[in-house]
Amino acid sequence: MKLPYSLLFTTLTLSFALSTSSESLAFGGPPGGPFSNGNYFPNDGTFSAVVRGENLTGTLQFSTTEGAGAPVQLQIEDPDTGSTTLLDTASGQGSTGVATIYFDGDSFKGNSQGSLNSEASTMTINFQADIQGQGEQEILVQTPVTTFGTSTTNGTVTNTTSTSFQTTRQILYFDSLYLNGSVECQTSNVFPNQKFEGDGEAEFQRLVFTGNTPFLDAVSFPISVSGVRLSNTASSFNVSNVQAPSVNEFSVLVP
Repeated sequence: MKLPYSLLFTTLTLSFALSTSSESLAFGGPPGGPFSNGNYFPNDGTFSAVVRGENLTGTLQFSTTEGAGAPVQLQIEDPDTGSTTLLDTASGQGSTGVATIYFDGDSFKGNSQGSLNSEASTMTINFQADIQGQGEQEILVQTPVTTFGTSTTNGTVTNTTSTSFQTTRQILYFDSLYLNGSVECQTSNVFPNQKFEGDGEAEFQRLVFTGNTPFLDAVSFPISVSGVRLSNTASSFNVSNVQAPSVNEFSVLVP
């Protein structure tokens, strides 16, 4: 028996729809998967990036997560001995990573972080890296103080003066070369990969030693970042003790 044309068309359309639906489930997979036609990856992930700027190039590797993050090790430095120990943490951090930056002939080591918004297709990346110079140092500024007095010898009065040096200022400084940067990126999904790129700004800080008191000098310049997702899980990275240069000056009361 032949089916009416309208019934035959309806049957074929339903069969095609069922076939297409089954194929999508079999080969599509979840959004962010290698065969997905979705438009987002999970916020958890591990990423690799390249940083570029004038006289600057470097690499970043970092993780992102919505939760507490992967367990990390904190590098703790003893202020008295200068020795370092690694402290394991169970909870981790929201984002951890490492940074290796080459700038103006010097190699900087440090940390990096990332914050991914998959639905908005944006990622914010930060890094901090340093090279320690003299470390923590102290300068004592002394001022001559003249004292006037009199002395009597065999009935003769003589005016006397004496000069001594007393500390009037204390300068504490930490000497290092320091780089930090921040970049806003746009992500793009080219399955099975997720890529990102963007522009931002880096700042270089150092101490300048001219005269009796060092002072902080800083310069900013544009940078660009491009990178790719390595996995859909957050990795664990050691956290380095990175410190920017600083100068603190105190007046000392002279009795």
